[in-house]
Amino acid sequence: MFKIYLIIAFIGAIGGGYAYHITTVAKFEAGIAKLEANNRTLKENQVQLELAVNTAEASLKAAEENAKKQGEAMNKLTLKNNQLQKDKDNAMQIFKDHNLTRLARAKPGMIEKRANNKTAAVFRELENDTKELMDVDDDDVPATEQ
Repeated sequence: MFKIYLIIAFIGAIGGGYAYHITTVAKFEAGIAKLEANNRTLKENQVQLELAVNTAEASLKAAEENAKKQGEAMNKLTLKNNQLQKDKDNAMQIFKDHNLTRLARAKPGMIEKRANNKTAAVFRELENDTKELMDVDDDDVPATEQ
C-alpha cells in the first residue's frame, strides 16, 4: 500500500509540476506577446516621429531660406529707398532754388516741355517698377494657380 501512496504522490507531483509548468509558460507567453505588441507600437511611433522630425527640419530650412531672401530684399529696398530719398532731396532743392512760377510765366514753352518729359519719365519708371513687382509675384505663385 505504501507503494501505491508513493506512486499516487509521485503522479500527483508530476501532475502538479506539469500544471505549474503550463501556467508559468502561459504567463510568459502572454508577457512575450504583450512585449512584442509594445515593440511594434514603439516602432510605429518611431517611424512617425522620424517623419515629423524630417518635416520639421524641412520647414525650418524653408523658413531660414525665406528669412534670408527677405533680408536680402529688405537690404535692396533700403538701398533703393535711400537713392530715392536722395533724388527727392535733389528735386526739392531745385524747387527751393528756382521760382518756377515766375519762370513758367516768362517761358511757358520751356517749362511745359520739360515738365511733360519728366512726367513721362516718372510714369515709365513707375510702369517698370510695377512690372518687376508683378513678375516677382508671378514667380512666387505655383504653376497650378496661374
